[in-house]
Amino acid sequence: MRIIEKCIIMENVEENKFYKPNYSRLFNKIKDIRTPVKNEILIALLDGQWHSELELIRLTRKNHEFVGPVTIGTMIGGVNNFLKKNYVEKRFINGVLHYRISENYVGLSRAAYRYDPRNFF
Repeated sequence: MRIIEKCIIMENVEENKFYKPNYSRLFNKIKDIRTPVKNEILIALLDGQWHSELELIRLTRKNHEFVGPVTIGTMIGGVNNFLKKNYVEKRFINGVLHYRISENYVGLSRAAYRYDPRNFF
């Protein structure tokens, strides 16, 4: 191989090192979520911060009275099964269950929901 060919190949690798083919499939799966409760939960988690289970219940109960801890757990489990196993992370903080979108997928999720923090809500 000539040096010029090696440089062209290296440029192509550098340009595509952040592109992952499975991200486009994941992006489309996020956009295809049609369950209103799941959408409300994911929209609440788009900021990438930890949110308590009680906070998520409060947010979703505004529109859906049937939501409780079991429903939230089931919906998040369904999202993780549908998208990726580690898409929504869980953690106990001071004895309270908290959730957040994994740092690897926050940007992708924001793009899928066209998130703009200045005028999102």
